[in-house]
Amino acid sequence: MDLAGSGSSSFLAADNGERMRPDVVASALVNVEEEWRQDAANFVEGNSTESEGAPGSFAKSCATVVSAVIQGSGGDRTVANEYMKDVCSQRILDGWHQLRCTALASAITEHAMLADNYANRESLNPSKVCTGFWAVFVQSEKERQAEEAKQRAEEEKKRAEEEKKREEEEAEARKKAEAEAKVKAEAEAKEEAQRQKAEKEAAAAREAEEAKAKAAEAKARAAEAAAKLAEKKAEAEKVQKEAQQKLEEAAAAEKEHQERMAEHEKAEEMFHNATESIPANATEASSSSSNSTEEPSTPQAAKPQAQPVAAAENATEVAVEEANATKVEVAENTTAK
Repeated sequence: MDLAGSGSSSFLAADNGERMRPDVVASALVNVEEEWRQDAANFVEGNSTESEGAPGSFAKSCATVVSAVIQGSGGDRTVANEYMKDVCSQRILDGWHQLRCTALASAITEHAMLADNYANRESLNPSKVCTGFWAVFVQSEKERQAEEAKQRAEEEKKRAEEEKKREEEEAEARKKAEAEAKVKAEAEAKEEAQRQKAEKEAAAAREAEEAKAKAAEAKARAAEAAAKLAEKKAEAEKVQKEAQQKLEEAAAAEKEHQERMAEHEKAEEMFHNATESIPANATEASSSSSNSTEEPSTPQAAKPQAQPVAAAENATEVAVEEANATKVEVAENTTAK
Protein backbone atom coordinates (compact mmCIF):
# COMPACT_ATOMS: atom_id res chain seq x y z
CA MET A 1 0.00 0.00 0.00
CA ASP A 2 1.51 3.27 -1.12
CA LEU A 3 0.73 5.80 1.62
CA ALA A 4 2.24 8.65 -0.31
CA GLY A 5 -0.27 8.19 -3.08
CA SER A 6 -3.26 7.22 -1.00
CA GLY A 7 -6.01 9.32 0.46
CA SER A 8 -7.71 9.21 3.82
CA SER A 9 -10.12 6.55 2.60
CA SER A 10 -7.29 4.12 1.79
CA PHE A 11 -5.06 4.81 4.87
CA LEU A 12 -7.90 4.45 7.35
CA ALA A 13 -9.90 1.91 5.40
CA ALA A 14 -13.44 1.92 6.81
CA ASP A 15 -16.76 0.54 5.80
CA ASN A 16 -19.52 2.83 7.23
CA GLY A 17 -17.27 3.32 10.26
CA GLU A 18 -17.38 -0.38 11.22
CA ARG A 19 -14.37 -2.02 9.55
CA MET A 20 -10.92 -0.40 9.90
CA ARG A 21 -7.80 -2.26 8.73
CA PRO A 22 -4.88 -1.41 11.11
CA ASP A 23 -2.91 -4.43 9.91
CA VAL A 24 -2.90 -3.21 6.30
CA VAL A 25 -1.99 0.31 7.40
CA ALA A 26 0.80 -1.06 9.65
CA SER A 27 2.23 -3.10 6.76
CA ALA A 28 2.22 -0.02 4.51
CA LEU A 29 3.70 2.12 7.29
CA VAL A 30 6.70 -0.26 7.55
CA ASN A 31 7.64 0.49 3.94
CA VAL A 32 7.08 4.24 4.40
CA GLU A 33 9.28 4.28 7.51
CA GLU A 34 12.02 2.52 5.57
CA GLU A 35 11.89 5.31 2.96
CA TRP A 36 11.94 7.95 5.70
CA ARG A 37 14.89 6.33 7.34
CA GLN A 38 16.78 6.23 4.06
CA ASP A 39 16.00 9.92 3.51
CA ALA A 40 17.30 10.74 6.99
CA ALA A 41 20.40 8.61 6.44
CA ASN A 42 21.15 10.36 3.15
CA PHE A 43 20.66 13.72 4.82
CA VAL A 44 22.91 12.85 7.79
CA GLU A 45 25.65 11.45 5.58
CA GLY A 46 25.44 14.49 3.27
CA ASN A 47 27.79 12.98 0.70
CA SER A 48 25.47 12.60 -2.27
CA THR A 49 22.90 14.53 -4.32
CA GLU A 50 20.18 12.45 -2.65
CA SER A 51 20.90 14.15 0.66
CA GLU A 52 19.80 17.50 -0.79
CA GLY A 53 16.35 16.23 -1.84
CA ALA A 54 15.85 14.11 1.30
CA PRO A 55 13.94 16.77 3.38
CA GLY A 56 11.55 17.56 0.56
CA SER A 57 10.86 13.90 -0.19
CA PHE A 58 10.19 13.23 3.49
CA ALA A 59 7.96 16.30 3.88
CA LYS A 60 5.76 15.30 0.95
CA SER A 61 5.35 11.70 2.10
CA CYS A 62 4.85 12.66 5.76
CA ALA A 63 2.17 15.26 4.86
CA THR A 64 0.24 12.61 2.99
CA VAL A 65 0.29 10.26 6.00
CA VAL A 66 -0.69 13.00 8.50
CA SER A 67 -3.53 14.21 6.30
CA ALA A 68 -4.80 10.64 5.88
CA VAL A 69 -4.86 10.11 9.67
CA ILE A 70 -6.68 13.38 10.34
CA GLN A 71 -9.22 13.00 7.57
CA GLY A 72 -9.73 9.31 8.31
CA SER A 73 -10.55 10.07 11.96
CA GLY A 74 -12.90 12.90 10.97
CA GLY A 75 -10.65 15.29 12.89
CA ASP A 76 -11.48 13.53 16.16
CA ARG A 77 -8.30 13.49 18.23
CA THR A 78 -9.52 10.63 20.45
CA VAL A 79 -10.41 8.42 17.48
CA ALA A 80 -7.06 9.17 15.82
CA ASN A 81 -5.18 8.41 19.05
CA GLU A 82 -6.93 5.08 19.62
CA TYR A 83 -6.55 4.04 16.05
CA MET A 84 -2.81 4.89 15.91
CA LYS A 85 -2.28 2.88 19.09
CA ASP A 86 -3.97 -0.05 17.35
CA VAL A 87 -1.78 0.40 14.25
CA CYS A 88 1.47 0.77 16.20
CA SER A 89 0.72 -2.39 18.24
CA GLN A 90 0.63 -4.60 15.14
CA ARG A 91 3.22 -7.41 15.18
CA ILE A 92 4.76 -6.30 11.88
CA LEU A 93 5.83 -3.06 13.54
CA ASP A 94 8.62 -4.07 15.92
CA GLY A 95 11.85 -2.52 17.09
CA TRP A 96 12.58 0.94 15.71
CA HIS A 97 9.56 0.71 13.39
CA GLN A 98 7.24 0.66 16.39
CA LEU A 99 9.16 3.50 18.06
CA ARG A 100 8.76 5.71 14.95
CA CYS A 101 5.07 4.80 14.68
CA THR A 102 4.50 5.81 18.31
CA ALA A 103 6.46 9.04 17.82
CA LEU A 104 4.38 9.90 14.74
CA ALA A 105 1.12 9.17 16.57
CA SER A 106 2.21 11.43 19.45
CA ALA A 107 3.22 14.24 17.10
CA ILE A 108 -0.18 14.11 15.39
CA THR A 109 -2.61 13.52 18.25
CA GLU A 110 -0.84 15.20 21.16
CA HIS A 111 0.97 18.11 19.55
CA ALA A 112 -0.81 18.97 16.30
CA MET A 113 -4.53 18.13 16.70
CA LEU A 114 -6.86 20.20 18.79
CA ALA A 115 -10.08 19.40 20.61
CA ASP A 116 -12.05 21.01 17.76
CA ASN A 117 -12.76 18.35 15.14
CA TYR A 118 -13.68 20.92 12.49
CA ALA A 119 -10.55 22.95 13.03
CA ASN A 120 -8.51 19.83 12.75
CA ARG A 121 -10.12 18.87 9.46
CA GLU A 122 -9.95 22.30 7.91
CA SER A 123 -7.04 24.20 9.47
CA LEU A 124 -4.37 21.72 10.67
CA ASN A 125 -1.15 22.15 8.69
CA PRO A 126 0.58 18.76 8.14
CA SER A 127 3.90 20.39 7.24
CA LYS A 128 4.18 21.73 10.80
CA VAL A 129 3.88 18.20 12.16
CA CYS A 130 6.27 16.82 9.59
CA THR A 131 8.91 19.50 10.16
CA GLY A 132 9.15 18.64 13.83
CA PHE A 133 8.93 14.93 13.13
CA TRP A 134 11.71 15.27 10.52
CA ALA A 135 13.99 16.81 13.13
CA VAL A 136 13.18 13.97 15.49
CA PHE A 137 13.71 11.47 12.71
CA VAL A 138 17.07 12.97 11.70
CA GLN A 139 18.23 13.11 15.32
CA SER A 140 17.15 9.52 15.81
CA GLU A 141 19.04 8.56 12.67
CA LYS A 142 22.13 10.35 13.94
CA GLU A 143 21.80 8.56 17.24
CA ARG A 144 21.16 5.31 15.45
CA GLN A 145 24.23 5.72 13.29
CA ALA A 146 26.25 6.75 16.34
CA GLU A 147 24.91 3.77 18.21
CA GLU A 148 25.67 1.51 15.27
CA ALA A 149 29.15 2.98 15.02
CA LYS A 150 29.53 2.45 18.75
CA GLN A 151 28.27 -1.08 18.41
CA ARG A 152 30.59 -1.68 15.47
CA ALA A 153 33.46 -0.28 17.49
CA GLU A 154 32.51 -2.42 20.45
CA GLU A 155 32.06 -5.40 18.20
CA GLU A 156 35.38 -4.67 16.55
CA LYS A 157 36.97 -4.26 19.96
CA LYS A 158 35.29 -7.42 21.14
CA ARG A 159 36.36 -9.17 17.95
CA ALA A 160 39.92 -7.94 18.44
CA GLU A 161 39.85 -9.02 22.08
CA GLU A 162 38.41 -12.37 21.10
CA GLU A 163 41.00 -12.68 18.35
CA LYS A 164 43.73 -11.75 20.81
CA LYS A 165 42.30 -14.16 23.35
CA ARG A 166 42.04 -16.82 20.68
CA GLU A 167 45.64 -16.21 19.63
CA GLU A 168 46.75 -16.29 23.26
CA GLU A 169 44.78 -19.47 23.83
CA GLU A 170 46.25 -20.97 20.67
CA ALA A 171 49.72 -19.87 21.77
CA GLU A 172 49.09 -21.34 25.21
CA ALA A 173 47.71 -24.48 23.62
CA ARG A 174 50.77 -24.70 21.36
CA LYS A 175 53.03 -24.07 24.35
CA LYS A 176 51.18 -26.72 26.33
CA ALA A 177 51.26 -29.11 23.39
CA GLU A 178 54.98 -28.47 22.91
CA ALA A 179 55.57 -29.01 26.63
CA GLU A 180 53.51 -32.20 26.55
CA ALA A 181 55.34 -33.30 23.40
CA LYS A 182 58.65 -32.54 25.09
CA VAL A 183 57.63 -34.50 28.18
CA LYS A 184 56.40 -37.31 25.99
CA ALA A 185 59.60 -37.27 23.94
CA GLU A 186 61.71 -37.25 27.11
CA ALA A 187 59.63 -40.09 28.52
CA GLU A 188 59.97 -42.03 25.28
CA ALA A 189 63.71 -41.32 25.19
CA LYS A 190 64.03 -42.41 28.81
CA GLU A 191 61.98 -45.51 28.10
CA GLU A 192 64.10 -46.23 25.03
CA ALA A 193 67.29 -45.73 27.06
CA GLN A 194 65.97 -48.06 29.74
CA ARG A 195 64.99 -50.57 27.10
CA GLN A 196 68.42 -50.40 25.48
CA LYS A 197 70.04 -50.62 28.92
CA ALA A 198 67.89 -53.63 29.76
CA GLU A 199 68.77 -55.22 26.43
CA LYS A 200 72.48 -54.58 27.03
CA GLU A 201 72.25 -55.94 30.55
CA ALA A 202 70.33 -58.96 29.29
CA ALA A 203 72.89 -59.47 26.51
CA ALA A 204 75.73 -59.11 29.03
CA ALA A 205 73.98 -61.54 31.35
CA ARG A 206 73.53 -63.99 28.48
CA GLU A 207 77.16 -63.60 27.48
CA ALA A 208 78.27 -64.04 31.09
CA GLU A 209 76.03 -67.08 31.42
CA GLU A 210 77.34 -68.47 28.15
CA ALA A 211 80.92 -67.75 29.24
CA LYS A 212 80.19 -69.39 32.58
CA ALA A 213 78.66 -72.38 30.83
CA LYS A 214 81.63 -72.57 28.45
CA ALA A 215 84.03 -72.28 31.38
CA ALA A 216 82.14 -75.00 33.24
CA GLU A 217 82.17 -77.13 30.12
CA ALA A 218 85.87 -76.50 29.61
CA LYS A 219 86.47 -77.27 33.27
CA ALA A 220 84.46 -80.47 32.94
CA ARG A 221 86.41 -81.43 29.82
CA ALA A 222 89.65 -80.61 31.60
CA ALA A 223 88.55 -82.67 34.59
CA GLU A 224 87.56 -85.49 32.30
CA ALA A 225 90.89 -85.23 30.47
CA ALA A 226 92.71 -85.13 33.80
CA ALA A 227 90.77 -88.15 34.97
CA LYS A 228 91.58 -89.98 31.76
CA LEU A 229 95.20 -88.91 32.07
CA ALA A 230 95.29 -90.06 35.66
CA GLU A 231 93.67 -93.30 34.59
CA LYS A 232 96.21 -93.72 31.78
CA LYS A 233 99.00 -92.76 34.15
CA ALA A 234 97.78 -95.26 36.72
CA GLU A 235 97.47 -97.86 34.00
CA ALA A 236 100.97 -97.05 32.74
CA GLU A 237 102.32 -97.18 36.26
CA LYS A 238 100.56 -100.53 36.73
CA VAL A 239 101.96 -101.83 33.47
CA GLN A 240 105.38 -100.46 34.35
CA LYS A 241 105.12 -102.03 37.81
CA GLU A 242 104.09 -105.32 36.26
CA ALA A 243 106.96 -105.04 33.77
CA GLN A 244 109.35 -104.26 36.59
CA GLN A 245 107.96 -107.24 38.49
CA LYS A 246 108.45 -109.45 35.45
CA LEU A 247 111.98 -108.07 35.00
CA GLU A 248 112.64 -108.83 38.61
CA GLU A 249 111.18 -112.31 38.14
CA ALA A 250 113.30 -112.73 35.02
CA ALA A 251 116.37 -111.56 36.94
CA ALA A 252 115.51 -113.99 39.72
CA ALA A 253 115.04 -116.77 37.17
CA GLU A 254 118.33 -115.81 35.55
CA LYS A 255 120.01 -115.87 38.91
CA GLU A 256 118.45 -119.23 39.69
CA HIS A 257 119.55 -120.42 36.25
CA GLN A 258 123.09 -119.29 36.89
CA GLU A 259 123.07 -120.96 40.26
CA ARG A 260 121.75 -124.17 38.72
CA MET A 261 124.32 -123.87 35.97
CA ALA A 262 127.02 -123.40 38.58
CA GLU A 263 125.75 -126.41 40.49
CA HIS A 264 125.61 -128.31 37.24
CA GLU A 265 129.15 -127.36 36.33
CA LYS A 266 130.31 -128.20 39.85
CA ALA A 267 128.59 -131.58 39.64
CA GLU A 268 130.16 -132.22 36.27
CA GLU A 269 133.50 -131.24 37.65
CA MET A 270 133.07 -133.52 40.66
CA PHE A 271 131.93 -136.27 38.38
CA HIS A 272 134.89 -135.69 36.11
CA ASN A 273 137.31 -135.70 39.03
CA ALA A 274 135.76 -138.81 40.44
CA THR A 275 135.97 -140.55 37.09
CA GLU A 276 139.61 -139.74 36.67
CA SER A 277 140.49 -141.15 40.13
CA ILE A 278 139.02 -144.63 39.46
CA PRO A 279 141.64 -147.28 38.11
CA ALA A 280 141.25 -148.69 34.71
CA ASN A 281 140.69 -152.31 35.83
CA ALA A 282 138.07 -151.13 38.26
CA THR A 283 136.40 -149.39 35.50
CA GLU A 284 136.38 -152.36 33.30
CA ALA A 285 135.25 -154.59 36.14
CA SER A 286 132.52 -152.20 36.88
CA SER A 287 131.61 -152.21 33.22
CA SER A 288 131.43 -155.96 32.94
CA SER A 289 129.59 -156.28 36.22
CA SER A 290 127.03 -153.78 35.16
CA ASN A 291 126.56 -155.55 31.91
CA SER A 292 125.74 -158.78 33.70
CA THR A 293 123.63 -157.44 36.55
CA GLU A 294 122.55 -153.77 36.40
CA GLU A 295 123.74 -150.43 35.17
CA PRO A 296 126.33 -148.52 37.19
CA SER A 297 125.01 -146.15 39.84
CA THR A 298 127.14 -143.16 38.85
CA PRO A 299 125.62 -142.53 35.43
CA GLN A 300 122.17 -142.90 37.02
CA ALA A 301 123.09 -140.26 39.59
CA ALA A 302 124.20 -137.89 36.84
CA LYS A 303 120.95 -138.15 34.87
CA PRO A 304 118.71 -136.77 37.58
CA GLN A 305 121.03 -133.74 37.90
CA ALA A 306 120.55 -132.81 34.25
CA GLN A 307 116.75 -132.38 34.66
CA PRO A 308 116.83 -129.38 37.06
CA VAL A 309 119.27 -127.64 34.81
CA ALA A 310 116.95 -127.97 31.78
CA ALA A 311 113.98 -126.73 33.82
CA ALA A 312 115.93 -123.70 34.97
CA GLU A 313 116.91 -122.91 31.40
CA ASN A 314 113.30 -123.14 30.26
CA ALA A 315 112.09 -120.89 33.12
CA THR A 316 114.76 -118.34 32.35
CA GLU A 317 113.81 -118.22 28.68
CA VAL A 318 110.11 -117.76 29.50
CA ALA A 319 110.83 -114.97 32.00
CA VAL A 320 113.06 -113.16 29.55
CA GLU A 321 110.40 -113.37 26.79
CA GLU A 322 107.65 -112.04 29.10
CA ALA A 323 109.89 -109.17 30.26
CA ASN A 324 110.68 -108.21 26.68
CA ALA A 325 106.97 -108.33 25.75
CA THR A 326 106.14 -106.11 28.73
CA LYS A 327 108.78 -103.58 27.70
CA VAL A 328 107.34 -103.44 24.19
CA GLU A 329 103.79 -102.91 25.53
CA VAL A 330 104.92 -100.10 27.85
CA ALA A 331 106.74 -98.39 24.96
CA GLU A 332 103.65 -98.64 22.72
CA ASN A 333 101.36 -97.15 25.46
CA THR A 334 103.77 -94.30 26.07
CA THR A 335 103.97 -93.51 22.33
CA ALA A 336 100.16 -93.59 22.00
CA LYS A 337 99.73 -91.02 24.82
